[in-house]
Amino acid sequence: MKILHIISQFPGKTGSGIYVNSLIDEGKKNNHEQGLVGAIQEGLTYENDSLSYLDLVEFNTEELPFNIVGMSDIMPYPSTRYKDLSDEMLSTWVKAFEKSFLKALNIFNPDIIISHHLWILTSLVCKYKGNKKVVAICHGTDIRQMHLNPKYTEFVLEGCQKLDYVLTLSTEQKSEINLLYNIPQDKIEVIGAGYNQEFFYPPKTKPDIKPIKLIYAGKLSNSKGIPYLIKAYSNLRHKYDIELKLAGDGNGEEKEKILEMANENGAIWLGNLSQKELGNVFRKSHIFVLPSFYEGLGLVTIEALACGLLVVATNHNGIKEYLGDKINNSGIIEYVDLPPMSSIDDVSEDGKIIFEKSLEKSIEKMIKRILDGYNQFTAIDYDLKELSWERLFIKLINILQKL
Repeated sequence: MKILHIISQFPGKTGSGIYVNSLIDEGKKNNHEQGLVGAIQEGLTYENDSLSYLDLVEFNTEELPFNIVGMSDIMPYPSTRYKDLSDEMLSTWVKAFEKSFLKALNIFNPDIIISHHLWILTSLVCKYKGNKKVVAICHGTDIRQMHLNPKYTEFVLEGCQKLDYVLTLSTEQKSEINLLYNIPQDKIEVIGAGYNQEFFYPPKTKPDIKPIKLIYAGKLSNSKGIPYLIKAYSNLRHKYDIELKLAGDGNGEEKEKILEMANENGAIWLGNLSQKELGNVFRKSHIFVLPSFYEGLGLVTIEALACGLLVVATNHNGIKEYLGDKINNSGIIEYVDLPPMSSIDDVSEDGKIIFEKSLEKSIEKMIKRILDGYNQFTAIDYDLKELSWERLFIKLINILQKL
């Protein structure tokens, strides 16, 4: 099968970027010929020997004189927000991707197209797909953009309603897509995400508990709840021998303020890490914390669990559903209720103190578990392996072959 993967941003450094590359890697293992259309700009490099066709739309050029437009308002590299696109910028963006996609159709001639995000590019792909089958994967940020940028709704719906199939990360997303995009339920299936068993696996022995090591991995943005994590850590480090490391990147004022706050409170910034590097850091840590206000699924949570870490994460239905009752009730993961929000990304004044204290309490609970002698999981190892990219790709191919 010849598969063409489509993504409107850089195919790396984000959850959807990891998703794309993981599908491509599994596709190669299963002898599928693959192509990719994506985006790139100065300061970013991309190579993938699993591809037989690659065309990356280049930004910050004479044709596209602005940064890559990110599916999140804060990206781990310089980016443009959809809400800041002028009509002229949008027109040049559409023309560039239209040209790249039509070129791929002509030269690569795929049997099937997998387009990431139920958003503008997927709608554009459906406009020109002809008799090709197009499957879209929802990552959650697309649903957020629909709420944040209603001016694009008509265009997005026009194309996305022509999709042959939609894959989602959770049952909650499936319901949202049905209502928001008016796509029939029988064209939507929950497939979830996976983790790479080559990079994410438990250590042979846990590191020494002096200090107990906390780790966050993801974008450096306020919507990920990092300021509250740093505050909780600052309070707890006066009671326990602990350290906090932040893996990931961001850009702009939010990133700078987060790094300033981290430095003032003794947290360590590791920068952006590869999957292999992140796995190594996880195996040297004890507790993973993901205090984000919104997650499509929280792939990195699965990766942390696969490395034997205890986890503290905000209570999102997607990840709870995907992990299942056995893992959720095993004691290795502690959920923190989301605070009252004043907007899609901002905590209300009443919620700030509540969330900080709840986060602190949950982290302290896990610290005490480690001090009481917790080592690493064994009973749920099989259940996690069921969530690998290998298993997910088998599900994907079964779906594609039915279209």
